[in-house]
Amino acid sequence: MPVTHRYNISGMTCQNCVRHVTRALSSLPGVTAVDVNLEKGSATVESSAPIPFDKVQAAVSEAGYEASDGSDPAMRRPAGTPAAPASSDEPVSGPGRTSPTGPLRRTSFRVEGMHCATCVFTIEKTLRKEQGVTRASVNLATESCDLTFDPEKTTLDRIFSAVREAGYTPLLPDAEAVQIEYRRERNGLLLTAVLAGILLLLHHRTDRGWILFLSVLLQGIGGWTFYRGALAALKQKTANMDTLVALGTTAALFTTIFHAFGLTPDDMVMTQALLLVFIRAGKVLEAWVKSRARSLLTQTVSLLPEKAILVLPDNTTRPIPLSELTGGSTVLVPRGERIPADGILLDPEAWVDLSLVTGESLPVRKTTGAELIGGATNAGSPFRLQVTGTGKDTVVFRILSMVQEAQTGRPPVQRLADRVSAIFVPSVIALAIFSFVIFRLATGNFHLALMALIGVLVVACPCALGLATPTAILVGTARALRMGIVFRKGEAIETLSRINLLAIDKTGTLTEGTFSDIRWTPSSSFRTGSENALREDVLAAVQQSSHPVSQAIATSLSTQGVSPHGHPSVEEYPGKGLIARWTGKEGGTLHIGNLSFLRDSGIDGSGSFTDPSLSGVLVGVARNGILAGTFSLSDKLRPEADHVLRYFSSQGVEVHLLTGDGENEALRIARLAGISPDRVHAALAPEEKRNRVRQWEDEGRTVAMAGDGINDAGALAQASVGIAVANATALTRENGDILLLGNHLLRLVDAHRAANRTMAKIRQNLGWAFLYNVLGIPLAGGALYPFFHIFVPPYYSGLAMSLSSVTVVANALSLTFSLRETPLPPDSSEKTLPEKQPSPGRA
Repeated sequence: MPVTHRYNISGMTCQNCVRHVTRALSSLPGVTAVDVNLEKGSATVESSAPIPFDKVQAAVSEAGYEASDGSDPAMRRPAGTPAAPASSDEPVSGPGRTSPTGPLRRTSFRVEGMHCATCVFTIEKTLRKEQGVTRASVNLATESCDLTFDPEKTTLDRIFSAVREAGYTPLLPDAEAVQIEYRRERNGLLLTAVLAGILLLLHHRTDRGWILFLSVLLQGIGGWTFYRGALAALKQKTANMDTLVALGTTAALFTTIFHAFGLTPDDMVMTQALLLVFIRAGKVLEAWVKSRARSLLTQTVSLLPEKAILVLPDNTTRPIPLSELTGGSTVLVPRGERIPADGILLDPEAWVDLSLVTGESLPVRKTTGAELIGGATNAGSPFRLQVTGTGKDTVVFRILSMVQEAQTGRPPVQRLADRVSAIFVPSVIALAIFSFVIFRLATGNFHLALMALIGVLVVACPCALGLATPTAILVGTARALRMGIVFRKGEAIETLSRINLLAIDKTGTLTEGTFSDIRWTPSSSFRTGSENALREDVLAAVQQSSHPVSQAIATSLSTQGVSPHGHPSVEEYPGKGLIARWTGKEGGTLHIGNLSFLRDSGIDGSGSFTDPSLSGVLVGVARNGILAGTFSLSDKLRPEADHVLRYFSSQGVEVHLLTGDGENEALRIARLAGISPDRVHAALAPEEKRNRVRQWEDEGRTVAMAGDGINDAGALAQASVGIAVANATALTRENGDILLLGNHLLRLVDAHRAANRTMAKIRQNLGWAFLYNVLGIPLAGGALYPFFHIFVPPYYSGLAMSLSSVTVVANALSLTFSLRETPLPPDSSEKTLPEKQPSPGRA
């Protein structure tokens, strides 16, 4: 007999946490079902036999959370109370996150003044020291900080003060901030270049006093930004790129000062001037390229128009600012204009262009009652819309929130760069001093020794290491979003790029999920009641379910003129079927579902499912425990399915079909799709799908599971990476690490390509950053001088340093051009498909 037990889980903060806890509990021997609730901070575990609590605790603890026995009040902790300080690598967000004193607050803000990975480390270290801060994740590419804190213990003002004391400038998100930064860097470069030009023109043409004055003035104006950053790092007992540049240019300035007083034979006017110009020019280029990368996301933010046309009760219209629009209002959307908010279509028909939201290439036909997404474009006649969501309640905003959260994450490939960055700057300073000492002792030439020291300081580029991963993820996720692909976390990109097995659901994923031929075959054993009364009961039951099979049966019965009978209470079993009961009605229990569901329910006559004359998806109907008949529904393979499966096969990825449908129907679809019969797994309950995925992972496979995100929730959570093929309006129900918006399976190919190419850019960037520093530091330090008497001038080292970080960001930006969605087959567009009608009688 199954055993059910409830546990309190501490430390969960988001759906990612739910997935980790679900996987940990599912791995315990004997567990048959796991239901983890984020809001309640609990987990309900069903097992074939009692499980010792210490094993449950150990499994949950290994996943990074804490379990307590829900049956023992003395052991209970407030849901969401962290067992240990949250790591900056683990996303912390979502409802249900609480502290012992109240709910935590999550916010994000921009941080100005960051230059390299050391800056990221410094800010995160500073924030973690603040009482009440549970998580801080800083992103160099977006110059932003994602923060979770306890408002009872600290305030945003106090957090901002800590960031300022660390030497950086916190700013709340501002659409103009990127352009402001670029203009500030550009103006600084122009002023530095003018002063450097004057200094170089007058060099050797005027007395040393003027040269000394101009050199000090140039250092103060052109180098002030580096001194400010270096001093801020020093306060935190660390060092960054600003430290290296400040030391290098100051050394050149002091050489010029010593020369002015006759203490050294040569000055370093050219070195100082060109270093400041080249490095400032590099910062301008970097700011411009980064602004181009960030604009990919800001373009999507601006999908919603600034105004809406409000329809008044007397049917007149009045334009209003979008900020004044409220839920329940009726708006008019003219032809060619973007929809101002999420809502319900009031007119009989509308043609909507979703290309900027879901990547759909052709307009989609919608009918009365359809849910429309804000940001889509009206491609047909004007229509009216009843507003259901504005601002943060819109689908577009939720999508952007997911993408921004993914951009703050660090995939595993970044960890090596993080470890190197922590010791990079101190190591460079040590190498610079070592080079100076070696040249001074070996040659006795102070000038050469100083050039070696300055060259090593300014050629080293921690920026390239810090920008390598976040810029690629920034561009990759933003570009994927424009293709209708939402990566909910950065780790999913790396995982998807290395999958070797793809498990794919059948109904609604591999097939269209719309049943073109629905047939009813009555059972010979059913004698009670009339068939018309049975149909009325079936319609009353299935219209309360959102499953595609239930909706198809409801639509078919409604078109035949059947009316629903009464209002039964319906208990639905995902992936299996449902039980409907009519209060006060004799014999009022109806079972509707697949073969295994009816067998498990003890239905007599369920063996008729094996009738060879029946094909397609089979759904049995039983009244009072007796089989009444069978619906057979014929589903069609998606036109693009063949291309998708051939693509993954060409990539060396095994494709397996997982379905709850019978074996005959599964083999029929597999044959059409070109899937080998030995890779077809039919008649699986949801927990059996999850167990199958877990078995593959136990064998060392990296598994991607693609499904509709409802019946496949357990398998999606178990898989290495879950891919939810979803309608964007059902976004909040999905459980996948990756969401494919729209209704085309080709986005699965695009997601895999986007992951592969983003990871390729990350590896290229990291490889370039490591190679540049490994080769550049010895060359700038004079490695060629003993053999060829060649010495790389320090200003060339400064130019190389500037170009290295620009190269990394530009390489990531090239994803904009290399990522293109796969063209949709002409016959797969929703424009040519009949609109799926809502189930009759549903609210």
